[in-house]
Amino acid sequence: MNIFAGFGTLGFVVLKELLENGYQFDLILTHKDGSGESVDLLSSKNGIDFSYSDLRTDLLLLNELKEEKINFLISVNYRYIIPKIILENSSYPLNIHGSLLPKYRGRTPHVWAIINGESKTGITCHIMEESVDTGDIYHQIEVEIADEDTGNDIIQKFKEIYPVCLTESLKKIHQGIKPIPQVEADATYFGKRIPEMGYVDFTKDKKSLINFIRAQSKPYPGAYCYLADGRKLIVHRAVALDLSQPVLNSIGLIFKENNQFVARVKDGFLAFTDFEIG
Repeated sequence: MNIFAGFGTLGFVVLKELLENGYQFDLILTHKDGSGESVDLLSSKNGIDFSYSDLRTDLLLLNELKEEKINFLISVNYRYIIPKIILENSSYPLNIHGSLLPKYRGRTPHVWAIINGESKTGITCHIMEESVDTGDIYHQIEVEIADEDTGNDIIQKFKEIYPVCLTESLKKIHQGIKPIPQVEADATYFGKRIPEMGYVDFTKDKKSLINFIRAQSKPYPGAYCYLADGRKLIVHRAVALDLSQPVLNSIGLIFKENNQFVARVKDGFLAFTDFEIG
């Protein structure tokens, strides 16, 4: 049997591509969505059984799958960890990760890459192991991070290449090409981000803060700070600003300038050009 485990737009575009190329799946593992570009709706339209279960807790389904011989187990943006017994019971347990492994193992790697000022990122199709993002690599595609790219801009680029990365990996498998081990000495790991981690630290320099803000801009929760009156300011875009007569020198001070909020940071001023007041 073949299993697809996926979620969100990235899961949708990959599953759609596979189905259009004749791949058949006996079970889809996903999460509740129901939007126009969702894995559960696509599965339903194609008459494929799908489940929202977490195999770590749904022991009935887990025991059923343990009795099956799984050929392809393909994971794309799936949020649950798949138990080791299922991985070992699969001939080809494949995952697509949003970085050039072994760099940026972990969660939301494209956001971390922008925050860290990287000029490129990419995606990797690799073998799934019990440890996360560590398996041998079948295929990678590099992606440029432009100076004004947001986290969502990178996802839009990923939508174009996720299906390509997987189909190229499947070609290699059919040709008998072996995957390449990751170089552990080059590995890095970045953990899950939560909205509270978006607080703007004005003691950092302008470039770092512009990267920090664009990485998390909408539809992500956004970077944020607080005005002097206590209101929350969610910032989606910021640019460096040259003030000819900078009379306000307290780092972290926020004031109005030409209908924009301006903040004093470590090495000058930032103008918030796209924001909302919470």
